[in-house]
Amino acid sequence: MTRLTSRPLHQAKRKYHSKTASDEAIHLTWLRLLDIEPLFTRYVWLNVPVFDLAELGFAILYAMTPLEFEPFLISFDYEMPSLSEVMQGIWINFTPIRLEKLYEWLADLLKYIDENLKPEHREGLKKTIAKKAVYGVTGYDTSYFDPYATRELIRSSFQRLRLLRTPDVSYAETLRRTASTLFMTEETDRLVYNRLMLLYAAQQHSFVLGLSVLGYSRLTHTENGYAKIPFTDSRGTRVEVKFKNLDHLQIGLILGITPLGYGALLPSETIYLLPEGKKNTPFISVVTEKTRKITHRTTLTAFAYSNYNKPEEMRDPHKSDKTNQYSTLQTMRKHIERLVEASVPPEESNPVRIRQYQNAALQLLSWPAKRHRWGYVAWQAMRPETFKEWWLDNWEHQGLNRYVLEAIYKGMAPWLSEARKLKLGWGERVKRTRRQLAAIS
Repeated sequence: MTRLTSRPLHQAKRKYHSKTASDEAIHLTWLRLLDIEPLFTRYVWLNVPVFDLAELGFAILYAMTPLEFEPFLISFDYEMPSLSEVMQGIWINFTPIRLEKLYEWLADLLKYIDENLKPEHREGLKKTIAKKAVYGVTGYDTSYFDPYATRELIRSSFQRLRLLRTPDVSYAETLRRTASTLFMTEETDRLVYNRLMLLYAAQQHSFVLGLSVLGYSRLTHTENGYAKIPFTDSRGTRVEVKFKNLDHLQIGLILGITPLGYGALLPSETIYLLPEGKKNTPFISVVTEKTRKITHRTTLTAFAYSNYNKPEEMRDPHKSDKTNQYSTLQTMRKHIERLVEASVPPEESNPVRIRQYQNAALQLLSWPAKRHRWGYVAWQAMRPETFKEWWLDNWEHQGLNRYVLEAIYKGMAPWLSEARKLKLGWGERVKRTRRQLAAIS
């Protein structure tokens, strides 16, 4: 069997400390963030508005409040630490921005419609929204229930798949397989993919206020007053789409692209309200302000890396709790990798293949046990047998042997649940301990 070589753990610890936790690393990280700030700003403006505008459309189509969607609701501000926090190596505090406090209509779908749509279109759109079922309140045939994992995929996780996959047929296929595991209708995953990619296509090939970016988006090619953009749908079919306004892309019925029942018949003029003296509807201001805040926080990443890190820990890796925490987690990872390597049959025992199986095993451990939950809620919501089926299908479609995957899962199953708990506990230990000490000092 071909064995994979890896860096000894003590060397990995020292390198981790020098790259992330030392005083020099923090200074260099800050300088590098200054270097990449223009590129990062470009990336943010090309992606965050697309994600947010897609979710605002799904809010109407799936009768969810805008605030329910991730990452739309994720926004932070920062504060300087207190003296007791500084003594525990806390260099910065990130505080969530409660968007629903600033904009009440984000937490109420009907208010969202009233604040953002022209009066003549409000009632008609409200009538098309199905009501969510409330046990003992709503009627059986006048409302609907959301299967939990299915709802979480739409609410929080389909965009995570987009970040993990290139925006092409590979993303469409991964989304389709995930939807199939959750017994979602084919129309749902097609709609999710097509809506998101329509916005990307419009951003690149036309100029739409609130979506397009100067220096990137092209001047719009029009025909009879409608913009024309090239678009490749979830089935790989390349077509030309005509639209006039942002709402057509978000919630409009587009023949050949939008399944019947998953879009609204819209007039040629926009249904969105443009307040007097303004060119943008209210939700556009929310999206652009949030995006602007993200770009302004770029360099704060350096201080986020240094959090829970005392001066003496920055100088000596042996005194660093963060480095020891990293070492503990890496010990678990290396143990799993060795077990997997021993499970791979001789005919597949080459370094590339072994690495693929090891990555699959690590995903089996980590995806349902992420400390930073955004984007992984759907997998955390899956029942164990559902997650196993998704995991097998996902890696089999990437070329791995299903029988070997089954053997790896069988070997990990007795201790997998406990390992996930340990991973979460170890990953949160330093932060939890430092916060507690700061609170009582």
